[in-house]
Amino acid sequence: MPALVAVTALAIAATVPAGAATPRIRKPGAPIALMATPIGGGAVVAWSAPASDGGTPITGYSAIASHGGQICTTTGATTCTLTGLTDGRLYTVRVRASNAKGSGPPARVQVTPLPIVSLVDGFPYSGGPEDLTLSQPTSSTVSVDFTTSDGPGSTLYWGQWVGAASSFSPSSGTVTFAPGQTTASISFTVNPPNVTGCSLFFPPTACYPSVTVTLSHPKNAGLGPTPYTNLFFV
Repeated sequence: MPALVAVTALAIAATVPAGAATPRIRKPGAPIALMATPIGGGAVVAWSAPASDGGTPITGYSAIASHGGQICTTTGATTCTLTGLTDGRLYTVRVRASNAKGSGPPARVQVTPLPIVSLVDGFPYSGGPEDLTLSQPTSSTVSVDFTTSDGPGSTLYWGQWVGAASSFSPSSGTVTFAPGQTTASISFTVNPPNVTGCSLFFPPTACYPSVTVTLSHPKNAGLGPTPYTNLFFV
């Protein structure tokens, strides 16, 4: 029996490679395919997982901006949003992956947050220009396209608000902010609508048209909430 035990021990020892050791855990590699999309006062940062996780699962990511160190973190998602950045300033964003060993090397991308073009909420409206604002002055010319479409109808006891984009001219165009300018406007001509559902006891002008204004294709800027609907007296 002792001889059998010795042979078994030798057989087991022979199956273990000489100098074998537990695989070494390393920090993860840098994230790949890093992108940063500018928004007003910040940036949406997105990336893909590193080619190497270091031999242990990735536990999270961090994105940090230069010039102040604004940071956003995730526990595994490959996108996050940086806020508190200055519009028009160039930032370098560094993204690192982390695992049980620590944080790996960064991937880098540059981004410049953009000022935001928004329509001013004016209700009700009685003719004349529709105002737009730029969130911050810029040294670059900013432009944005607009189009109009029918606004929603709303029934009232004396009549009805009727969506009537055809009552407004122009139906599309471009608004431009010169360097340093923060207010601009769309100048509409409003014609009486072809009213439907208006009470016989009130003139057609008591039934107001509405228009939805949609902004698109901003140049050197981002967009605020869009589309925007307003009611117009005629």
